[in-house]
This record gives sequence, C-alpha cells and structure tokens, in this order.
Amino acid sequence: MTLSGLWEKLRKRNKKDYGQFRFCVIFAAALISSYLMLIKSPLIENALPEGGDSGKMVFLILGIAAAGCVVFVWYAAHLFLRYKSREIGILLALGAERGMLRKALCGEMIKMTAWCAAEGILAGAAASFVIGKILETATRRYQASFFAFTLSGMVLSLLFGIVLVLLILVLTAKAMRRTNIMDVINEQRKQEPFRKNVTKGYFICGAALAAAGIFLGYGLNHIAVNAFGIFLGGWVNTFYLLAVIGLYQMMVYSVSCHQKGRNPQKYYNNLLYYGMMKFQGASVVRNMLVITLLFMGGLYALFYMPLMISGSVSIVYEDEYSYRFLNDAEELTKMELEEIAEETGTKLLNYREGEFIRVTGSGVERDADDSGRFIENYYADYAEYDCTSASQYEKMTGIRLDIPEGGYYLIQLPDQEETTWFKFDDMDQLYAAGEDIYLPMKYLGNTEYSSLVITPDNGLDHGSRFVVNDRDYERLKASLPREKLETQVLFNTGDGAGEISFAKKVFKEFVLRMSDDMNVKEYYNLLEEERRGEAKESVMKSAVADPENPLAESDWQYHPLLAPLREQQNVMGNAIRYLLFIYVAIICLAAAGIIGYTRSQSVGITNRQFFEDMKKLGADRAYRKQILKQQIGKIYVLPAALGTGLILGYSVLILYMNDGVIKPYEVTAAGILVALSALIGGVQYVLYKKSFRTVGRMLGL
Repeated sequence: MTLSGLWEKLRKRNKKDYGQFRFCVIFAAALISSYLMLIKSPLIENALPEGGDSGKMVFLILGIAAAGCVVFVWYAAHLFLRYKSREIGILLALGAERGMLRKALCGEMIKMTAWCAAEGILAGAAASFVIGKILETATRRYQASFFAFTLSGMVLSLLFGIVLVLLILVLTAKAMRRTNIMDVINEQRKQEPFRKNVTKGYFICGAALAAAGIFLGYGLNHIAVNAFGIFLGGWVNTFYLLAVIGLYQMMVYSVSCHQKGRNPQKYYNNLLYYGMMKFQGASVVRNMLVITLLFMGGLYALFYMPLMISGSVSIVYEDEYSYRFLNDAEELTKMELEEIAEETGTKLLNYREGEFIRVTGSGVERDADDSGRFIENYYADYAEYDCTSASQYEKMTGIRLDIPEGGYYLIQLPDQEETTWFKFDDMDQLYAAGEDIYLPMKYLGNTEYSSLVITPDNGLDHGSRFVVNDRDYERLKASLPREKLETQVLFNTGDGAGEISFAKKVFKEFVLRMSDDMNVKEYYNLLEEERRGEAKESVMKSAVADPENPLAESDWQYHPLLAPLREQQNVMGNAIRYLLFIYVAIICLAAAGIIGYTRSQSVGITNRQFFEDMKKLGADRAYRKQILKQQIGKIYVLPAALGTGLILGYSVLILYMNDGVIKPYEVTAAGILVALSALIGGVQYVLYKKSFRTVGRMLGL
C-alpha cells in the first residue's frame, strides 16, 4: 500500500479529527468568496463612487476579514498537524523515509485543502446569491442595479483559495522539519508551564495598563489639543499596546496565582485544577489573549451599527426637497418642476425660493505643525460663505430673527456642538466688494433649520451659512457678479407612487444644468487653494456626481437633499456598511469561537492521562467533571468578560470624546450595545456547553 493510500484510510477512519480542519477551511473560503462576489457585483459597485471613502472602507474591511480568516485557518491547521504528529512519528520510527513521507503528506494536505477551498467557494457563491437577491429585493424601490456574478469576483475568490493552500503547504513542510522522533510522537502531549509566580500587584498593574492603554490611545490627542494646544499625532496609537500587555498580565494572574484567602477549603478543593492550569499556563494565556482580541474586534464591528443608526435617525429635515444653485446655472424653474410632477403623478407643496450670496469672510484654520504643536491661523479671506438676510430667512423658514447691524446667526442642526477643529464664532468679518472693506461681524448664536445645513462638517468651517441683518446683506450683495448669487429652493411633494421617479428626474436635470463653479468636491475651498497656489481648474473639475445613478454616494459640494433619494442612499449605504461590518463581526467572533473550541479539545487530548490517573486514585465522576468544567470555563468566561468590558468602555469613550457630551440617541445606542453584548455572551455560553459535552465524551465523563 502506498503512503497516499494509507493517508486516505486514516482520513476515512478518523473523520471526526479531520472534520474540524475541513470546517475551518470551508468556512474561511465561503466567507471571503461570498464577500468578494458581493462587493464585485453591479449591485454594490454601482452604489459606491469611484475613489470614494466608502469604496476604500470596503477594501480595508476585506483586508481585515481576510487576515482574520487566515488566522483561524492557521490555528486549525496547527492543531490538526499536532494531531497528525503521532502518525508521522510512528511512520518515521518504522523506517519511513522523511522525504517520501513529506511528499506524501504535502500531497494529502494540498488535495484536502483544495477540495475544502472549492467547497467553500461554491458555498460562498450560494450565500452571496441569496444575500445579493435579498438586498436587491429590499432596495428595488430605490435603484435599478441587480446582483450578478462577475469574473473579477470569481477570480479573486479563487486566489484566496490558493492562498489557503499555500499556507497549509508551508505549515506542513515546517511540521516535517523536526528531527527528534519522540518529540514528534509526543507533540500532542506537550505542556507549556509558567515558570514564575506573580502577586496581586501584578494583576492591579495589568488592570491599570489596560485602562490606561484604551484611554490614552484614543483620548490623549483630545486632551493635548484642548489643554496644551499640541496635536501629538498618530504615534499615540501605540498606547493601545499597553492595553494588550495589561490584558496579558491579568490573564497570567488568573491562571497562575491562587491563594487560600478566607475560604481555604475552596482552595484545597480546587488544588488539582490550579495545578493543571499553571502547568499549561503559557499556552492557555496565549490562546485566551488571542480570543479576547478577536472578541473585541467582533464586538466593535457589531457596535458600529447601532452607533451609525442612532446618529442617522437623529436628524429631522423640515422639508423633503432642498437644494441650492448659483444663478449662472440654468436650473429648473417652478413651472418645470410642476410639469415633471404632473408627469410622474405627484404635486408640489409649499414651494419657496430664497436668496443667498457667496461672500468672502474670515475664519480660523486649525492644524498641527511638524513638531505636533496645535496651531491656529486666522485669515481675513478664509473662505466664501453662504449668507442670507433675516427677511429672506423668515420667508424660507418662518423663523423671525432680530439681528442688529454687525451681527449674525449661524444656521445649524439641532444640538450641534463645537469641535476641537471648528468653533461657531470663527467668522468675525465679511468682505463688502462694492465698498472694498471688511464689515466687522459678531456671532449672536445658532438658528436651527436642518434643511438649510450643507456639507461638509454639518455646516461648520467653509460649509457655514449665516443669517445677517438686511442692511448688511444689501451692502455685501452690492457689486457681486451673477455667479456669486445663489438660489435656495425648498418644497414638499404629495405622497404617491411617482415620488421616486420625480426625485430622479429632478436630480438628473440638476446635475446636467449645473454651472462650472458648482462642479466642485465637497471639501473644496477656493480661497484655500489660492493661498496654497494650486490651480483652480485642476481641482474644480473633479466632483463626483452621476446624473444616471443618484444612488451612488457623491463627493459633491452642491449635492441636493431630495428626500426619496436621501432615503434611497441611506438604505443602500447603510445596507452596504451593515453587510461589511457583519462580515467582520462574524469572522472575528467565529475565529474566537473556533480557537476556544479547539483549545477545549486540547484540554481533553493533553490531559487524558491525568483524568485517568484521578479516576484510579478515587476521584468520582462529579469531581472530574467539575475540574473539566473549570478548565473549559476559564477559556470562555475570562476572555468574554474582559473583551466586553473593555470594548464597552472604549465605545462610551468615543461617544463622549466626539463632542464632549452624551446625547439622548447615544444613550439609546449604549443600551443597544449592552443588549448585543448580552446576546454574544449567550452564544459564548452555548459554545461552552457544547465544548464541555464534547470533551466530556472524549474523556468518558
């Protein structure tokens, strides 16, 4: 019989031992291939702007997901090769040539991994088809794109399968390099004891390091900027390593340090368990640390969703349709809008027009210099702002403002807060071109009207819009050319089946009729470009706005707020983001579960003889089950508790550090985070029970 035939017989006889390895490879290939086939389908690609941040996030998450899958396939392969080591050692002891054995084993592993990868790709294709069709059906009202398999998605899935095959090949070749036959045979029984004792101070130090690492990694820049005017830069992220070190110390203490305390009998009852844990301490702690980090990554991906939902639903727009255009553009008139409404079976309601002007004004540019010091540069000609008069503002919104000459209100979202980079009163003068002078201006407060707030930065920085005194407005408007005059349109429509068609036609006409000066990116600031000496033309002709595809996210400063399309973009954008982060959460949590499950299997394999010896020495079944339960429970409980606690604290820190307050919708989001943590804790408990039953059967308990 050939070695290949022998491996095949062993595989058929030991299906259970092979099953876990096969599952991990199939699962990894299925996750990544389904992800790739989804993001490469027209349904997703048409919803993402070329070169936009969303597209970059998609591939960043792909990298994270692929790395996570490679990690748990590596771990499963490592455990599987530990199981195979006994067979390899026995064959070597019987005289099998190492070269021939290596060739046969590598061939066996490549063939098995390739079949598993192929099964995973097919499973991924089926999963992506189901998910894609669900997304297609859910968003059919908003877009015309459809799910379809693409060549690029299939090729990339195949490449990932090849990566898995190469990974297994490298690990197999490495496993065959060992020369000591007895070491190979006893690989499964290998123990990694701790060789040092630690005290309670070691645990306290670890807890302090974990808390400090999380706090300093995220909050140190905020503190330095606000307290000392210094921006420390990205190097502060290295403080997160303190959290990893702190986690390690807490785990070392939990495994290696046990004291009699006030209940010495409990200590004596668990003496065998304490000894076993310490004897295997190094490998146990290493596994628990990896599980904790994966657990934190999975929870953070899940937590992103309620945070994003809460933030998006907190903004209420007063008008369904809101857009602005420079007066040198031949945009839609009210009559043309009514004609489109009639064609699509809807009607215009409460149509209003108002006037804004584009006026040069002062502002503060905040940044960090090369040394990391936070700097503020004041410019009299910082940006061109949108300004309207108090009477025009009342006409558009119904809000009456008493504004003295030289005063202004900032149009803002409800509950908007200042940030480190932008302050409400940064503007203190506006340029009156007709008089060639700057008019001093004083900030009087905010006026809230969401439909008039424009991007970027929620109506701050150069996206700010101001309401000024009528007389000041006329002085500022004098001598302005037509392209500096702006029309603001606000209206609603009647409910009807044609509302989507109406919004799409309005969007298309708006894009096609825009003027050259409207064709600018979201964060483009003409005066900033002039200060830097950069060419106006090269920057302006780069906005992302597709008249045929309003679904695609656009990097466009004059993007209209059209309720049906906004809802459409929210549905598709959120669907894509949820999908991506759910993938990351599944991969991280699955990896944590797989590593925890395989570690519990190792408990049974490495301690089989120890449990047999306890039985011979008179330990009853209940006591042995208690010892096993404690060992497996340590693997699941401590990583879950530490990971959940740290990531909840980190999420609350983010919510607070964003603007210095916890808003009502953020309290709701925090409650959702706690509920999700409880749910994942329940899943961990189920895995723990299954692991306990499986290992219990293995040990005859």
